[in-house]
Amino acid sequence: MVRVVIFDFDGVIADTETIHFSCLRTVLAEEKKINLDRKIYDELYLALDDRACFKKALSSVEIEITEAKIDEMISKKSNLFLTYLQEIKLFPGIVEWIEEASTKFTLAICSGALRKEIVDILSSNHLLRHFTVITSAEDFIESKPSPEGYLKTLQNLNRQLGNQVEIRASECLVIEDSIAGIRAARAAGMPCVAITNSYPMEQLREANIVINNITDLDIENIRYLSL
Repeated sequence: MVRVVIFDFDGVIADTETIHFSCLRTVLAEEKKINLDRKIYDELYLALDDRACFKKALSSVEIEITEAKIDEMISKKSNLFLTYLQEIKLFPGIVEWIEEASTKFTLAICSGALRKEIVDILSSNHLLRHFTVITSAEDFIESKPSPEGYLKTLQNLNRQLGNQVEIRASECLVIEDSIAGIRAARAAGMPCVAITNSYPMEQLREANIVINNITDLDIENIRYLSL
């Protein structure tokens, strides 16, 4: 039985992928004259955190660079991203869905986005209070499809909830928008619902359920969804 709903963030709650792509492309072009194509971004970069994105882009042109320089580029991209904060929209129906789901389930986020980006967007839309745990890029090493982030989220949930009955992976329902995200959830032993905000339905078939909009997901019925 599902007790927890874990959301990916970009592409599930916030419609940010176009902005992330634009900021990543700008930093790469200014720093290393790398021109990143949107199709390539969607295919290879979309599920990665910023560090993995920069490393992949730089390795593709065989440029060696220090971790300190990558940290600088991550900071530059994040600062640029936050200038768009007032322009960022949430996906239709997600606010109402989260508000209702929070009365029935414990909610968490597991995302490759930076914590400040997540918190600022949730706060500006009055949603932060609904989430017990937020696991962000700073909290794990390997990007999706590694299950590390989801397993870390489960660990943090059990620590946060203290002496309540321990939550198992199978009791956590993940909502994802990417192929790598689905694989990460399944590798962590968690059932997964995929939403077609970033990829067409036929590419998301590894999920337990594929939906076009969060409003298509019945909150009452997900309690009994299993692997």
